[in-house]
Amino acid sequence: MSDSKRVAAHGGRPLLWIAALLFFALVVGYIARPQGQRATDTRRSSLRTTPDGVAALARGIDRLGRTVEPRITPLVDADPVRGTLVLLEPRVFPSPREVKALLDHVNSGGTLLYAPRYRERDEETVETALMDSLGVHFRWRSVVEGVRRDSLQHPEWGDHGLTEGLPAPRPLIHGFRVGGDGGDSVSTRVWNVRPLMGLQDGDEDDWFGAAELALGDGRVVVFAETEPLSNERAGDHPLAVLAVRSALSHTSEVDTVFFAEYHQGILGTETRARVLADFFLGRPRGRTLLHLIAVCFLILACMGLRFGAPAPGVAPPDRERRSPLEHVSALGDLYRKAGASNTAALRLLSRLARAARHPPPRSRAEADLLLGRLATGEGADAPLERVRRGLHADPADLTAIATGIDEHLARRSSP
Repeated sequence: MSDSKRVAAHGGRPLLWIAALLFFALVVGYIARPQGQRATDTRRSSLRTTPDGVAALARGIDRLGRTVEPRITPLVDADPVRGTLVLLEPRVFPSPREVKALLDHVNSGGTLLYAPRYRERDEETVETALMDSLGVHFRWRSVVEGVRRDSLQHPEWGDHGLTEGLPAPRPLIHGFRVGGDGGDSVSTRVWNVRPLMGLQDGDEDDWFGAAELALGDGRVVVFAETEPLSNERAGDHPLAVLAVRSALSHTSEVDTVFFAEYHQGILGTETRARVLADFFLGRPRGRTLLHLIAVCFLILACMGLRFGAPAPGVAPPDRERRSPLEHVSALGDLYRKAGASNTAALRLLSRLARAARHPPPRSRAEADLLLGRLATGEGADAPLERVRRGLHADPADLTAIATGIDEHLARRSSP
């Protein structure tokens, strides 16, 4: 292979590696996207089929005759609140204005299926604006209980039509109360509380696992936790059956059950490109991979980049006028330092080819063919034979080649 071909092949490798690296990054990002059995966070969303989502709950309600739709707008300054709203462990807590709009809807006959998000600070639970309006507060769990994952025991169904015929209830981790420790509601909105599921802690204090709160002409069904409603456990957990019954019982056939996806942090359906962008920009693993790709691109760019010209753009003052001999000498030095003597030899032979009206040789084989055609048969000391020996030397003897070409051309031009 000639030096020119070797240089061209070497120059094409960085582009090949960059393409391969980009393809690898896209494949990794596609595989790591949150879909199917993969999720990087927990969202009780009806749009998620991952174990943490509640798509199974939504599809169960839909198959039993009630229309189910996701709501991806807030509760104010958007679509009016209507139908039955399902709000399960919201990641975006409703604002005071949204709470007022929601409770006004319930007072006028609407239904809310609500599971608050458990939060604590300084050994006490934290209530959101909606929890405070309903008078709902969680039982605080100690660090020891959290480590051991202790559950509240002695679960039993309340005397309510929604619980008739259900399998035996199972223990839950969280429990809540409505109102003060004595059970009296501190909220002027709630005028009646009907227990759906009761629990007891280690001190035999009573807590709710689920309850129905009456507000005006409507009601709020509160659940202590949402893991039993998730895709992973909804198939065999009685609390999920209770949630489906609540939605069916309090929603007419012409009405709709809305899952509050806006409050799960979902503002609309996402394209695959958006999923990949969120992975590379919004996830720690994605950002790490993106940084590694950037470093690899930088290394590849440095490998294939020429840092400046071999000679300054403006000649030094003492070398502004360079003679042809100096120019040729400098060019020969560059070829020698670059190890491209074969290329220089082929350049010299181009002069011989043009004088003989032949195409310039591009390889050593074409150069041999050219010298064979122009050979005069004068013996081993003929100019072209010396050119041939200089061409096949290692490295090529540029002086012998140039001298032989000059002598051959001089003999041709002499009478």
